[in-house]
Amino acid sequence: MVRSALGCLSRWDEAGGVSGQPEPMELLGAFERTGDGVYAVDYDQNIVFWNRTAERLLGHKAADVLGRKCFDVIAGGDYLGHPFCGSDCDVIECARRGHAPPNYDVRTKSASGEARWLNMSIVVLAGRRKRATLTVHLFRDITEQRKRQLRAPILGEATGAGEDNALARLTRRESEVLQHLSAGLSNAQIAEALGTSATTVRNHIEHLLAKLGVHSKLEAVIFAARYRIV
Repeated sequence: MVRSALGCLSRWDEAGGVSGQPEPMELLGAFERTGDGVYAVDYDQNIVFWNRTAERLLGHKAADVLGRKCFDVIAGGDYLGHPFCGSDCDVIECARRGHAPPNYDVRTKSASGEARWLNMSIVVLAGRRKRATLTVHLFRDITEQRKRQLRAPILGEATGAGEDNALARLTRRESEVLQHLSAGLSNAQIAEALGTSATTVRNHIEHLLAKLGVHSKLEAVIFAARYRIV
């Protein structure tokens, strides 16, 4: 998991912020000349920073994206084409709690309309006030690697022994639940699709999270996409 440059939101002062730390906006200049594309969004998901590498990789000029919602610009999808980015998405909700989720892959389009696969890492910059927190996205273009993965004819070529063992430990019903999660269904929708209760679905999710060694539904979906489990 990528750690925050300032650490996680470890100690809030009584005024509702993190004490003893500079404001996040003051730190963004450090990302200007990185080899990765970098953009940062505020608490409300407005883009407040867009570096030169981001311009080069995606073709959007900083002047064209600053102030816009990140999900409108990136408009990312998962490997099945389902929408990934959105208002109050899991990544942002995780960052608002002060934790950086694991890196993940997302499909987007460049300014010219070309499909691009990006691998995203998240850095959480905590402010003295909770709403001053910034979510910094560092990304690199993995389009060619993704194409090679999709051409691999055998699941085993794209996974290691540990991932194969994790897959083998899933029951048939847990695999079905994971497939539905990857399709973007809620717990209630999965319960309806499988003809069972929401409580049973929640139990299946808890079991498959433990077997995959992940801590959230988002991480489970990322795991499934990365290793082509579903």
